[in-house]
This record gives sequence, structure tokens and C-alpha cells, in this order.
Amino acid sequence: MSLENPSPLAIALTLWSIGLVSEQNLIAWADAQILAQEKPANDLLEIATKGAKVCLKQGLIETLPIALGYSEEFFIRAYLLNLECDTPQESLCERATKSFIAWVAHNCCGSTEIPEAVLGYHLEHLYCDCEDVDAAISLLRVELPKIMPRCESFATMFLEQVSGLELCI
Repeated sequence: MSLENPSPLAIALTLWSIGLVSEQNLIAWADAQILAQEKPANDLLEIATKGAKVCLKQGLIETLPIALGYSEEFFIRAYLLNLECDTPQESLCERATKSFIAWVAHNCCGSTEIPEAVLGYHLEHLYCDCEDVDAAISLLRVELPKIMPRCESFATMFLEQVSGLELCI
């Protein structure tokens, strides 16, 4: 599946497949799409009645999740991340930040000429090799804003096509 002109359903399935949308929220979104369309696609009807897991496992739909590369998934996850945590106790925001760092540390790849890969390698070193989560969070807070325009550019183009889809962030 190409990243050029992906269907809203392909985007929704992609967000579900990478864990940013629950099965329940995907079904609710599919229901809303069906109600809004005069002739809804068969794939939407299948997702709404059987759920993505069953449809994909049994090959009931033609629409498939998009295979995102590291950078594309990084852009989406970074765009959705809120780094502003003001409470001293571990908040939902801090857990999301740690989860993002863990994802980056275990998935980083790519050329050392692209900023998101360089950041990924540094986070991986701090998180996995040094086991210094606080240093990784500090680095992320300094470096992520520098590449956020790239993240925002891709993520908004991607996410605007599935308005109304509730994300699990």
C-alpha cells in the first residue's frame, strides 16, 4: 500500500495496527462512516460488523493497513506525544513519554543523516544501554521540538483523513 492517496479506511486500519486506535474505536468510526455515506464500501461494513482483527485474519476485506517505515510511524507518534508534564508524580503524560521512548529504542533504524533516526539511536543508547530513563526524557525534551515541524507535516496530512477516529493516546 502506498502512502500516496491512502484511503481513510487504510489509514484507520494502520493506526489500529500500530496500537493507536482500539478495535472498539475503529468499529465506532466505521459505523459513523457508514451512516454518512449513501453507498458505503463493503470493507467498512465488514469492519463494522466483524472488527478489524477478524477481517484481516480471515481475509474478508481488500483494504489493508499501510506498512509504515520507521520515520512515518515516528512522525505520527511524536506528533501525538505531549511532553509537557508538570506534576511530580508519574502522570499519564509521563507514561506516554516513557512508552514513546521505549518504542523508539526498540524500533529505531535508518540513516544517521535523518534526525529522527539520530535521535532514536541516542534514545536507544540512554534507555537500553545506560538504563537512564531520566536522561532519555531530558534528551527527548530538547531534541524533539527541533524535528517537530517534520512530524507535524506528515502526521496532520495522515490524520486529517480520519477525523472523528478516537485515538488511544
